[in-house]
Amino acid sequence: MQNQRIADNAAASEQKSTITKATSITGEISGKGELRLDNQMNGVLTLKGLLIIGKDCNFSGRIEADHIIVEGRVEGRIKALDKIEIRAGGHVQGKIVCQQIAIAEGAFLDGEVKSKKGNPLAPAFFIEKRKDLQSGNK
Repeated sequence: MQNQRIADNAAASEQKSTITKATSITGEISGKGELRLDNQMNGVLTLKGLLIIGKDCNFSGRIEADHIIVEGRVEGRIKALDKIEIRAGGHVQGKIVCQQIAIAEGAFLDGEVKSKKGNPLAPAFFIEKRKDLQSGNK
């Protein structure tokens, strides 16, 4: 298992989108590239690329993306085709299916974590050492 962070490995995407906290969404979103959510969303999100659930985001529903970073709140089902990272202050309640999971000190996870084959998956725990990412500063 690689112990590198998602942000370190993510290729620079020319397709970056942000949905701000001024927007509330109920429904479905699909696409590719990098997407950052800082809003309220209820529904289904499918993304070929990197999904960042920002610290101001409150998501309820189903998520599927290649890579997922959680800084805010997610309630529901999450499927990361590769890796999910729950940062300090991140809050996940529900079922996670992924290849790898990393959980920061100060993050909250209430649910089950399994591999794509259905086997229980042990998370890697970390302490955030980068000042710009500590306590959800980014």
